[in-house]
Amino acid sequence: MTRIRYEDAPERLANIVDRESSGMARFYVGIDGADREKIASLAGELAARVSGFVIPTDAFSFPLRAVTPARNATPGGAFDYERFTREVVRPFLAKELPVYGVYREEVRGTVERVKVPACGVYIVAGRYALHPEIPDLYDLRIVLDCGGEPDEAMRAYLSAYMIAELSDIVVTREGDADGGEEDGDFSGFSLPLTLGGDA
Repeated sequence: MTRIRYEDAPERLANIVDRESSGMARFYVGIDGADREKIASLAGELAARVSGFVIPTDAFSFPLRAVTPARNATPGGAFDYERFTREVVRPFLAKELPVYGVYREEVRGTVERVKVPACGVYIVAGRYALHPEIPDLYDLRIVLDCGGEPDEAMRAYLSAYMIAELSDIVVTREGDADGGEEDGDFSGFSLPLTLGGDA
């Protein structure tokens, strides 16, 4: 596992993506963690550096009216990973460009449809981006271990699925990256996080 300080992350991650994506038609990055604002900021900066496109997981909130007790008790159940798989992952795996809906609870429905453009790097960013129910898609898995204290639901999700432990890169607070590998030593990836589904 490689550990990188948040303030260094945009440049270091861009270097890793440039290196690891060389010769690939498409490269998929997942960025997970508790702090929505820091994730969005990092994803935006990374996308700008590598000419990538960001797909935010906030577009895939699970409708509250459909939440069952079993769903509510499932770590990461607030994320509609079924729709994300159907609208984003399956098209990507079929070498197609996804068109996905942006769900907003305040209107209890889809507020827009987003057509994903052709590019070389796609960044799925936000809470639950590395949910193990998503069929294996990512070439690089990143988790932010910085920012505010996770709420109870997010702590349960991160712990139950060992998101940080199974990620390729952990982005930390200033001063917390000591003792880990630096990105210059990055030479491999963790095992897929997916529990099921097609690779």
